[in-house]
This record gives sequence, C-alpha cells and structure tokens, in this order.
Amino acid sequence: MTPHRLFDFSQLNARERYKLLIGTVVPRPIAWVTTLSPEGRVNAAPYSFFNCLSADPPILALGVENHDDMSFKDTAHNIRMTEEFTVNIVDYANVEAMNICAVPFPPDVDELEMAGLTA
Repeated sequence: MTPHRLFDFSQLNARERYKLLIGTVVPRPIAWVTTLSPEGRVNAAPYSFFNCLSADPPILALGVENHDDMSFKDTAHNIRMTEEFTVNIVDYANVEAMNICAVPFPPDVDELEMAGLTA
C-alpha cells in the first residue's frame, strides 16, 4: 500500500504543480476546441485541462491559459466575444492533425486548414 503523501502547492513551482495535476485524471482525454472569431475566422486548439462538471445545469470546464504577456489566447478571446465553441474528443486517428492545431499560429491562420481538415 502506498503511504499517504501531502503536497504543499505553495512550495511547488509551476512545472511541479502541473505534473501533479495532469496525473490526477488518467487517461486524460483531449478536447479539440473550435471557435470562430467575431470576423468569422476558424480557430482550433487542443486542451487537456477540461472536464464535465454537471449535467443539470450542463457545465463543461475548460482551462485556457493566457499568453506570457497575459493577453488572451485565440480560443479564450473568441469564446468571450462570441459565447460559442465546439468541443470534440481527439481520437488516435487525428493525433497528427491535433498536434498541428497545437502550434501557436497567428490569429489569422486557420488551424484546421493547416492540418488538412475542414470545419
């Protein structure tokens, strides 16, 4: 039996906290989130920090970090502006395309097009 361990998150750096958290949900599904900018540009990005929180009311949690300069990433910006997004679960057949969508392209680049996919 593994002994109980206590982690003081205030004493851990960001990388250590991240590694502990990603190990708490296994296997960890990856959400493939697509949004449209207010101008109608497609954005697609994978997120492993997401989960269903409630069925009634329906609540889905999605963790989207900011850029280093604290500006919103395209996904967060688009959701805040349009209040709409789509979530799909990444399957093995789409892993390569998902990795392409993980590249930090500029906002005017359609990640789905770069990955050879269509909306």
